[in-house]
Amino acid sequence: MNRKILYIYPWEAAFIDKDLDFLSRRYSVVTLGHDWRDKRRTLPNFLKQFIFLCRNMAGTRAILVMFGGYWSFLPALAGKFTGVPVYIIPGGTDCVSFPSLNYGSLRKPVMRTFIRWSYQLCTKLLPVDESLVLSDYTYLPDADHPKQGFRYFFPGLLTPHRVIHNGFDPAFFTADPAGKKENSFIAVAHAQEMQRVRIKGIDLVILLAKRFTNCTFTLVGVSDSLNRELSPLPSNLSVYPWMSKEKFIGHLAESRFVLQLSVSEGFPNALCEAMLCHCIPVGSAVGAIPSIIADTGFVIASPEWEYLEKRFEEILHTGAEEQHRLGIMARNRVADMYHISRREKAFLEILDEIPG
Repeated sequence: MNRKILYIYPWEAAFIDKDLDFLSRRYSVVTLGHDWRDKRRTLPNFLKQFIFLCRNMAGTRAILVMFGGYWSFLPALAGKFTGVPVYIIPGGTDCVSFPSLNYGSLRKPVMRTFIRWSYQLCTKLLPVDESLVLSDYTYLPDADHPKQGFRYFFPGLLTPHRVIHNGFDPAFFTADPAGKKENSFIAVAHAQEMQRVRIKGIDLVILLAKRFTNCTFTLVGVSDSLNRELSPLPSNLSVYPWMSKEKFIGHLAESRFVLQLSVSEGFPNALCEAMLCHCIPVGSAVGAIPSIIADTGFVIASPEWEYLEKRFEEILHTGAEEQHRLGIMARNRVADMYHISRREKAFLEILDEIPG
C-alpha cells in the first residue's frame, strides 16, 4: 500500500494542523508550505508547486487540498493525468460570492474559473458543511444572490461530494461552567482590515456593546492597527489580537455567551470551541451556524437593528437555570456531533478505500 499523501493548503491554520496530526499517524504526509494570500507571489507559487508535484507525485496515494483556489488547480490537473485521486475540501469563501461586500472567491472571474476547473478535475469534493454545496441565503435583505454554494454557481458540476464536518477535541477545550460571568459575551473574528468588520459582524458587536451597557463584551482576533481604526470603542468592550489557544480558553471560561454574527461562514471553528467551553451560542442564520447551534442557543435571522435589539433583550432575560442548561447542551452537542474522531474516521475511510 502506498503510504504517501500530499496535503496542499494556501496558508497555515490550526484546523489544518489537526488534519495533518491524525493523517500523520497512518500515512506519510508531505506538505508544501507557502502562502498564497500575496497576489504578487501567485506566479512564483505556481512554479514552486509545479516543481513540488513533479518531485512528489510518484508513489503518492492521494492528494488533499484545503479550499479551492489557484493552489488547487495544478494538483487536480496532476491527479487527472496520473490517476492519483485528488480530494478538495471546500471551506467557505471558495463557495460564495458577495460582490457588494467585496467578499467571496467566486466573485472574482479569474479565481472563479480556477476553482471551477479544480472542482471539475478532482475526484471528489469534501465540503465542511452541506450549506457550502447549495443553500438559500436570507440573512441580508439585499443579498447579491438568493442562494450560495458551489452547485449554485457551477450548476453543471458532476463531481461527487461528501460532507465531512470540522472536528474538535473536547478534552482540550473545556472549562468549569460555574466560572461564567453574568451577561458576558465573547466574539472571535480574525480581522486585519475594515472590510472584515462587516463580514464578521464586528460592527454589530460594537453596536450591541454601546446599547447594552450592563453587559461585557470581549472581541478576540482583531489586529492592533484595525483596533486603532475602530477607536474609540465602548468601555465595556475589550479587544484583543490573535492569541494562544490556552489564553483563548481562559477568556472562553469566563464568557456566558459566544457571538458569531457573520454575514457569511463555512463551518466556524471558534464557535464550536466556545460551545465546548459551555458558552451559549448566539449566531447568524448563515452557513453551518444554525445547524451547529440547533436547540442549544439562539439563531439571529437578520442583522436589522430593531430586530437584533429585541432579540438580545429576550436573550438577556433567559433565567440562570436555563442558561446553565443551554451551556451544558452546547458542549454536549459539539462533543457528540463534531468530535475530531468523526472527521478522522471519515478521511481514513476514504483513503483506505483507494486501491493499491
